[in-house]
Amino acid sequence: MNLFFKYKDKIVSFGLLPIIITLIGIHLFPTTTMLGIGLAISIAGLLYDIFRLKGLNFFLLQGTIGIGICFLLRLFTGYEYIPQNSLTPTLEFMLLVCAFIHVTAPEMYRNFLKKFHLNFTFSYLLEARLIVVLSSIHLIVLFFLYKQLAPFSPENHFVIVYLIPTLIYVLCLIINIVGIQVAATQSPQEQHIIRIIPICNGKIYLTSRPDSNQIWDAPIISLFEGPLRKSQKHAKLIVKRCQKQMEMNFPHRLLYPRLILSYRMQGIIPCFIQLYILPISQENDFTLPEGRFFSCEEIKQAPESFSEELRMEHERLQMAAQVWKEFK
Repeated sequence: MNLFFKYKDKIVSFGLLPIIITLIGIHLFPTTTMLGIGLAISIAGLLYDIFRLKGLNFFLLQGTIGIGICFLLRLFTGYEYIPQNSLTPTLEFMLLVCAFIHVTAPEMYRNFLKKFHLNFTFSYLLEARLIVVLSSIHLIVLFFLYKQLAPFSPENHFVIVYLIPTLIYVLCLIINIVGIQVAATQSPQEQHIIRIIPICNGKIYLTSRPDSNQIWDAPIISLFEGPLRKSQKHAKLIVKRCQKQMEMNFPHRLLYPRLILSYRMQGIIPCFIQLYILPISQENDFTLPEGRFFSCEEIKQAPESFSEELRMEHERLQMAAQVWKEFK
């Protein structure tokens, strides 16, 4: 359970759960209503993924399309296109088609995400390939067995028609979870660091590093553990706490931190860094021990006196400081 909460944004195959639930459900209750319940679960997960996580889990999309087609066919045509006792193989075939399209033309999925400004985090290709291979083998074998041995005994019918498709998707789920566990133990986890630098009158406010009086860096640096979508809220909370500690009194209103740059640094421990600026009206509104404002020219003249991160951020900070000075 702790693993689930720690890697809940990375275990992409949990999008397979609505499919697994539907496959089990239509064995127990082979009705159109059960298909509708499975479709509702898939749509609910899909909408949450889009509007809450700003992403699109391919397996939620696959399940919504496959289950949706079967549901509409059964709802409007009855048993004309999906005969009795063939609901599970039909659903498996629909899901297989979706996975095959993704494997052969993955750019369609990426282009769809770009068009609707959704996050592209995972390719889903490994699990999709596994579905294509195993489901294809299963459906081909099922076809020939049906020609030779039909009708099946109840035990054989359960194993061949219902159990194997469910196990295929359960296997995909297990492979993904185990793969993430192995990756987490063999490679260092990327840290997410939030840096906040106040700006005023075209200058930036820096403090000396505690471990070195000769190196200047951002006054507020925080390690953040949480989903990327909540980093802005975390940055605001940091500024609010800092304000209380220094008893800062802004003349008009508190100016919230604004994200201006995101980048990655490679090292012993890889880091994903988000740089925020904190625009203030007067220089004496923000004071910390051993801190002061620097002009961009000072940083250019003595770059060795500033941190590696700050040297990478310098140009973007200079641009933001000047723009804020002119248009504040």
